[in-house]
Amino acid sequence: MGASDAPENDDPASITVAEWKRLNRPPRRGPLLRYHWRTFRFLRTSAPVSDMQGREQAFRDAIVATVAFNRPDVIEWQIHLVRRYLAEHESYIVFDNSKKDAARDAIREICRRQHVPYVALPRNRLVVSRSHGQALNWIVRNFISKFRPGFFGFIDHDIFPMQPFSVRDQLNGKRVYGSVRRDTPTPGGWFLWPAFSFFDGSLLQQRLDFAPSFKFHMDAGGSNWPLLYRSIDPALVRFTENRLLRFGEGDDPHEDFFMSIDGWLHVTNASNWRKQPVDRGEHLAALLRQAGGPDQPDVAFAPI
Repeated sequence: MGASDAPENDDPASITVAEWKRLNRPPRRGPLLRYHWRTFRFLRTSAPVSDMQGREQAFRDAIVATVAFNRPDVIEWQIHLVRRYLAEHESYIVFDNSKKDAARDAIREICRRQHVPYVALPRNRLVVSRSHGQALNWIVRNFISKFRPGFFGFIDHDIFPMQPFSVRDQLNGKRVYGSVRRDTPTPGGWFLWPAFSFFDGSLLQQRLDFAPSFKFHMDAGGSNWPLLYRSIDPALVRFTENRLLRFGEGDDPHEDFFMSIDGWLHVTNASNWRKQPVDRGEHLAALLRQAGGPDQPDVAFAPI
């Protein structure tokens, strides 16, 4: 597999404004009230399962939070590669936002077996970007704010470090670091894609909101535009270098490419929120095996 001729920073995780609006229609008054009520209850509900594996001290230094969603196979590979390549692997923790009970049970068991901290999020009745954005808000308000780490951040479950990597080094001298998205009609608008975003711990002193923004037409993470990104000094921001990696013969960014994000491999759509006509599991497994080393997990991917 080689890099395509696609322009750098062309993020296949991005969706068009029209598609975002279709999937995240601003609710009318009744549904909007239900959304706010469900969000209120969700953010104030305790985790049904919380197993820290004795890592509390590490979380005072840093927190690297992944949000699992219905894919034990993906999480098992991520755990292995994070432990192998991420300098801050002791600060890695799995937050489970899965809708399926069987997936939650399997992910919890993987974490128990691998001695990885695991927190099951409360049942989340929200959907698509609202579900993911409010999951991040729950993590910040109910977990990260209690430890006050030097820095913190989020990765999706379908992104894998493929070489040695240090978040601390990337954040050195910066307040935010991550993969930027500009797919919004808001003039000058941008936000960090929450699937790969990291923040200096001092930012916990201000209000943050990782929900999507209907006002500014931004996906999950976009509500931080008026709170943080719009006014931040550009000298305090570091964006990733993104490039598409071809494995198919066509030009569809979801079906024919993976993405490299500062050396991390991103699959896109592992949760199958968008119908995936092509199973990319064989291509993904081949790449992960190249980086997995002799003790790599023997995991057969479900269609991905």
